[in-house]
Amino acid sequence: MWPFNGKKVLKRENLPIGEDWRLAEGTHDGNPMFVRTNAAYRGFKGVQGYAHQVGIAVPLVDPEPSGLPSTIENAELSAIEDNLCGLLQTANESIYVAAITTSGMREFVFYTRDPEQVKQKFEQARSSIQNHEIQLMIQPDSEWNIYARLI
Repeated sequence: MWPFNGKKVLKRENLPIGEDWRLAEGTHDGNPMFVRTNAAYRGFKGVQGYAHQVGIAVPLVDPEPSGLPSTIENAELSAIEDNLCGLLQTANESIYVAAITTSGMREFVFYTRDPEQVKQKFEQARSSIQNHEIQLMIQPDSEWNIYARLI
């Protein structure tokens, strides 16, 4: 059953709506997986105009045997997260909705109204991040299907 049945699409002028971060644990290919989602958008079937899902993956440099980051690397990933959010969320250009950690990587999930601007800001972030490589993926997802699976 589609989790957003009967839900309304949030209008851009009503942003930001706040944060309600939740943590879920599971497994992926036999490895531990942690998914942190902003449940504040749970009651909506996406946000009008934010039709592209953005995934920024950060392969871990020195993962634990479990595939999860060490305490030190986790702090570095938090700094990367802060950097990305600062760049991409300017003027509500993008909305940060989730972080997935599993199998030697962390992926930050956003929705955006301006994919071209995200590409430019990604390059800016890439040049400022010294200890990690980052990878960008943008795909159409006006129905917020990725978010629905994560939440």
